[in-house]
Amino acid sequence: MKKRVISSLVVAVITTSFIPSPGRTENISNDLTPDTRQISQLFYPPPSEEPTFRVIGKGQASQPADRASLLFKFARNYPSPPEGVLSQFESSEENVTLEMLQPILDALQAIGVSDQAIDLEIIEPSGSFLPFPFPSTATEGGAQLVVTVDNPNRDRLEEIVNTATDAASPIEAILLSTVNVEYAVNNCQALVQAAYQSAVQDAQNRANSLAAAMGTQLRLVPSVAEPFYAVFLPGCDSEGNLPFGNTTSSVYDPDAPVEVTVNKDIFVTYTGR
Repeated sequence: MKKRVISSLVVAVITTSFIPSPGRTENISNDLTPDTRQISQLFYPPPSEEPTFRVIGKGQASQPADRASLLFKFARNYPSPPEGVLSQFESSEENVTLEMLQPILDALQAIGVSDQAIDLEIIEPSGSFLPFPFPSTATEGGAQLVVTVDNPNRDRLEEIVNTATDAASPIEAILLSTVNVEYAVNNCQALVQAAYQSAVQDAQNRANSLAAAMGTQLRLVPSVAEPFYAVFLPGCDSEGNLPFGNTTSSVYDPDAPVEVTVNKDIFVTYTGR
C-alpha cells in the first residue's frame, strides 16, 4: 500500500516588545485607537455609501447515468499462516492470477456481460517491508476488475454485483475487498450548465430576501466568482485535483439512485438602491 507523506509547514511568529528605559518618556497618542469603521473594513464587503449584499448561491443538477463502471478489487487471501517462521520484512511472492479469477469471468459472461465490457488488471506486488520506524515501500498485489454497463439501472447493477460476489465466495485463494461504482453521462456540459443556473437562481433568492429585510432593492449583478476550492473538486467529466483520493467512484450502494449529480457554488455580490 502506497503511503503519502505530507509535510507540515509550521510558521513561528516572534513578537519583539520594546520597553522604554526609566529615563525615557514615551507619549502614546489616543489617535491610534481604531474606530468601528476601521474594524468593519476587515470584513467583506467593505462599507460604502450604498448597501452591498454578498451571497453564496448553491446549485445542484442531476441526470440519469448513461454509463456505469463497477470496480471490483481482489486481494490474495491467506486463511492460515504459511509453514515456517513468518517475517514482516519480506513481501509474499504469491499473487492473484488469471486462473483464480476465471470462475468470476465465466459467471459474468453467463449473465450477458460481454468481453468488451470487462477490463481486468493484475497488480504485481512491489517493494519491501522495512522494520520500524522506517516507512514501508511495499505495494500490495491483487487484481482490479472493471465492468462497464451502458444505460444502467439498479436491477442490472445489483445482478452483476451479486453474480461476481457469489462466484468469488467459494474461491479460497482470493478475497473480494471492495466494490465501487462510478457513474457518467454523455453530455456533461449540459449538466454543469444546469447546476450553474440553479446556483444563480439560489443566489438571487437569497439576495432578494436580504434586500427585503433591509428595506431596499437590488441593482444589476456587479460581480460573480467561483470559490477557490472549486478547482479541487471533481466534476462529472474529470477527476479534479484533490491531493488525496481524487477519484469520482464511491462504494456501491444498491439503494442509491443511478444518476450523476453536479454541485456548484458561486459568490455573487449585489448593490442596493
